[in-house]
Amino acid sequence: MSLLIQKKMASFFVDNATPDFLFIRPSGNPIDAKGFEKMITCDIVQEKAEITKIHRFEFLNENIVMCIFTLG
Repeated sequence: MSLLIQKKMASFFVDNATPDFLFIRPSGNPIDAKGFEKMITCDIVQEKAEITKIHRFEFLNENIVMCIFTLG
């Protein structure tokens, strides 16, 4: 993944996330938008970014949707 794409992806979360936004990492540990920006703009090599399975998709209320998925 190019650094430009990483920066665009990170800036999307920083610019659009609500104050209580949390990104749940594959380890299960939550991280806020600024933390995600720092994590994604470091030296990450991503060869494939494709959702291969949706495990759970649930509307928690009219403003919150939860999706648990596997990237392949």
